[in-house]
Amino acid sequence: MPLNGNSTVGLGENEVLFDPGKHIRNVFTRPECFLHSSDGTVLEGIRGTSGAAEIIGPGISVGADRIKMESGAEFELHTHPGAHILYVLSSRGYIHVDGVDYEMAAGDTVYVPADYPHGVKTDPAVDQPLELLAFGVPHMPIDSTKRMTVVRPPMAAEQA
Repeated sequence: MPLNGNSTVGLGENEVLFDPGKHIRNVFTRPECFLHSSDGTVLEGIRGTSGAAEIIGPGISVGADRIKMESGAEFELHTHPGAHILYVLSSRGYIHVDGVDYEMAAGDTVYVPADYPHGVKTDPAVDQPLELLAFGVPHMPIDSTKRMTVVRPPMAAEQA
């Protein structure tokens, strides 16, 4: 049976009704907001725009947001509670995984497993902002301090 407008799709216990006001979001025209570290600190040179998101099951949400990183900005080593895919919209930058910086450029997609330490930084040789579309499951709001947890290196006393 083909789906028509306002069709309900059953997802186990959760019934989702398509809502164009909620499920169609233009990440280029919506207002930008500051992003925050897990300690509440504003991440300098990094702003975001919330895209479409929805709860797809008990305690599980999916969503996509646009992240804009000014030249010189970076996300230090951090984790997320869920897996995500980064799609590079414009410019060049690097994703830091397992001690290695991997170059990313417009059109690239990068899969990051849940709870996997990684960092993202701009290419210092490029003046254009690095723009990413971040798809996450579970999805956390773009301005949430729970969106990421910074990974701190162990203190010298803890290493002994």
